[in-house]
Parts: sequence; C-alpha cells; structure tokens
Amino acid sequence: GHRVVLHTWNPFPRLPAQYHPMSQGAGFTSPGAGASPSVNNKRNQSLTPVTIKQINSAKQVNQSEFYIDDKPVSQVKIVGMILQVEIQATNTNYTVDDTSGIITVRIYTNEDTPDLNSGCREDVYVSVVGNLRELGGNRVVVAFQVNPLKNFTGIILHNLDVIHTHCKNKYGPLDEKGNQKATPMLATSNQTYGAAADEGGQDGMDKHQADVLKVFSTYSKNSEAGTSVSDVIEKLQQYDPNKIREAVDFLSSEGHLYSTIDEEHFKCTSD
Repeated sequence: GHRVVLHTWNPFPRLPAQYHPMSQGAGFTSPGAGASPSVNNKRNQSLTPVTIKQINSAKQVNQSEFYIDDKPVSQVKIVGMILQVEIQATNTNYTVDDTSGIITVRIYTNEDTPDLNSGCREDVYVSVVGNLRELGGNRVVVAFQVNPLKNFTGIILHNLDVIHTHCKNKYGPLDEKGNQKATPMLATSNQTYGAAADEGGQDGMDKHQADVLKVFSTYSKNSEAGTSVSDVIEKLQQYDPNKIREAVDFLSSEGHLYSTIDEEHFKCTSD
C-alpha cells in the first residue's frame, strides 16, 4: 500500500532506531560526502534554514526568486527523511518529508562522482543544502549537498535555527537584554556572522570551528579547488590537527563548506 504522511509540523519527529545516540554513524557516509556545485554557477547567497511548508508557502517573483517572512530566499537548508529515490542519467531526485510537507530534492551527478551520496536512501534522515527553484511548475531544491544525519541532534538544531531565523526576520533581532528590538532593520547575514564569530562562534560553533571557517572564507575564494585541510592546519598551528579535521566535518555537515576536487579540498558556500 501507499505511505500516508501527515503534514502537521512536529519539531521532534520519531526517528528509526539507527538514529539513537548510542548508534551514531552506523552505515552512514562521512558528513563531508555531499556533491559539489559548479563553482562558476554559484552566487553569493546567505543560507536560510527553513521547513518545507515555508518553501511551499513562499511568495514567488520568478523561477529563482522567493520570499519567506518578506525576506529574499534562494539558498536554503532543510532536514527531513527520504521517502523515495529516483536515479536518472544526469541527476538523482530525492522525495524528502520533514513532517511539514514534501518536496523534491534534485542533485546533479556525473561520471566522476557516482557514489558520493550512497548513504542517502529511503527512510534515512538527511541535511540538504541547495538553491530553491521552480522546475516544471513545481518547487524543488537543486542541491549541492545531501548528507545523511548521524543522530537526532541535527534535527533539533535545525528546527531551532528555523524558529530563530523566523523570529528574527519577523520581529527583528534581540537587544543586549534579550528583548526583541522594535526596529525592522536587520543586520545582513554576513554582519551577523562576523559579530558572532568574534564572540566565539555562531550556529552552535565553538571558537576553533569559527576560526577554521574564517580561514576557508579568507583563502578558498582564490582558487576553484578551494583550500586544502592541510593548508588550514598549517595556518592554525595553535589547534590540534584532529580538532581542525573535526571542525571541517562539522562545517561541511552544517552547510558552511562543500568539497571540491577531493575530500581534502573545500570551499565556503558563501564564496
């Protein structure tokens, strides 16, 4: 029979047994195993965490221009479970459900990257980063990163990011006392990140993760291949190399970095 899916958003959906914290990583690929976008086609965009319901109800100006909470949105991050996988010659389509709605996630493939998303299969929860588009009359996410989640934490953090972003865009940022500011003027994504990084991180980052991202942000734009992890280790000699590699995995899984020519070279998604 056909699967019946309810579309009442639940920020804490029930997970299959493999997502229990005691079974981290069983059968999954590394967080950095997302497919890379074409460097020449990428634009400078801020990454917006959203639900599929927000995507489906977004105001649309043209095939690639959408507004959520009256803010322009193009590059989005969603987290949900794969219901169906459709492999075609040039792309793979994932039907993804986050309990608020269902959407098609399309990732383009080629002969050089046949197995990058081998851990993405039916009933697996994934983190998706990509551009919101309308194709054939339907809204889709054209992804350049589809990473299997290891545990429940990624879902919780994503939903908290969604709520925080929605409140900030709708009501303005908090002041130093934690109260909502009355002014509708908001800092840009980059300004917000810069201030947070100076204080030791943003979006759950600690100091060394923020420093690693800063190095990639500074140097990866100089080359289509990006910056190698070994170069970052050389520039951040105050940190343990293993900690730097863990930071790269974290930043990749959170959609801040994507791999280029191999699993040692990365670029910032904001480049």
